[in-house]
Amino acid sequence: MSDGGAPRSSVTPSRALTSRGMFLPPAPARAAYIFSASAALIDCTVRAFWKVVAVFAFFTLANSTDAFLLLRAQGAGVATWQLPLLWSFFQGVKAATGVPGGVVADRAGRVPAITLGWFVYAAAYAGFAFVARPLAVWGLVALYALFYGLTEGAERALVADLVPENLRGRAYGIFHAAIGIAALPASVVFGLLWNRFSPRVAFLTGAVVALLAALALWAVAATIRRGGARARSAAA
Repeated sequence: MSDGGAPRSSVTPSRALTSRGMFLPPAPARAAYIFSASAALIDCTVRAFWKVVAVFAFFTLANSTDAFLLLRAQGAGVATWQLPLLWSFFQGVKAATGVPGGVVADRAGRVPAITLGWFVYAAAYAGFAFVARPLAVWGLVALYALFYGLTEGAERALVADLVPENLRGRAYGIFHAAIGIAALPASVVFGLLWNRFSPRVAFLTGAVVALLAALALWAVAATIRRGGARARSAAA
């Protein structure tokens, strides 16, 4: 009680009440929390998250702009007026396979779904390397759309699995930044291979890189599982 008989406020200048009724720690404590959270991100991702990011960046080197697919479709005999229809078909298959792809990721696991998607990607690119008929182009575009259905949701879920909830925003930022940086040279290299050698060489190179990335992701996932098992054994 104060001298005037009124109850003394329990809120000190160092503990301000927010609009949601929660107490904020003092400024030095908030700074320490931000520093410790960043340190925790580095600590928890050195062994797992950064390895996964590196593998995804490597895969992105095979994932050139989709404009090359349209050029290849034209070269295989697809009429110019059909290209918008072809791409609408691609978007429709991609949308239709998104939910089933998420079910695969939930039931079989994130890494198996992504690995399967990358194998599908490699198969589609290998097909584009040899395609010569318009009808085959439509089938390959559907196969390529399946790759997106299998991987898009699983990728985000994998990132969420690897980092604590309070660090996921930064983790997603790092993940997408790495993919964006890797995408810059991907199309340039693909175009150089296309012009210097042939479209077949460019697509086959992309298929090989995708296969190698799938194997690398599987190996990294196995390493993460072994590390987690050792950590649980040590904790027990």
